[in-house]
Amino acid sequence: MPFYPQDIDIGADVYSNDGHKLGELRRVILKRSDLTLTHVVVDVGFLRSGHHLWEGGLGLDYDRVVPAEAVASAGRGRIDLAMTAGEFKEAPAYSEDRYEGPQDLTPGNYDIADLALQAQIVAGAIASAPGAWIVERLNRPLDSLDIRAGMGVWRNYPHEKLGEVDRGLFDPDTGKLQALVVKRGFVTTRDVILPVRYVSEIIDDVSVRVDITDEELDKLQEYREP
Repeated sequence: MPFYPQDIDIGADVYSNDGHKLGELRRVILKRSDLTLTHVVVDVGFLRSGHHLWEGGLGLDYDRVVPAEAVASAGRGRIDLAMTAGEFKEAPAYSEDRYEGPQDLTPGNYDIADLALQAQIVAGAIASAPGAWIVERLNRPLDSLDIRAGMGVWRNYPHEKLGEVDRGLFDPDTGKLQALVVKRGFVTTRDVILPVRYVSEIIDDVSVRVDITDEELDKLQEYREP
């Protein structure tokens, strides 16, 4: 069953499927390109006791990041996970250097980031925690990316090469990167415009990783020389 950010009650108690309270929901992590819920962050809070589980504590030092698929049910004030307390203890620790708030990568245009920020304001109005919606941080800021022709563009899921970077398109007023022109195909090539909101990772100025569906890929605008 899919869940959406508005279905998740920040501060809700989180329980394992073997009946243990694991902590409270602290944040939700969204996919940068379309705001799909990918993970939840559980604040273990008072369970940072150092006691063994059978003594009433998980003995964790850091909050835990749990994939959205592990959320079995989400109701008012309570979330149940499809994992045991032991499995939860093995989930990766939350680290602030891996995540950030949604950023407006294309100033002046109403896009996904603006929608996220607007939704967060609405969430704040209904007593949700400010700053609770975050996205995975790029390993390199887009502003520092050295756009080079020939950089490979790879899709994360399914893992496949979509093409190669031909050039970057920049906002004439701000100078910020707005999109990549990607050359697709081998024998017959076709240049398409890939907005930066689909970029999920930049690896050492060598390749670009993107999160994009088949439908979104088919709808990319073809690039034509001005």
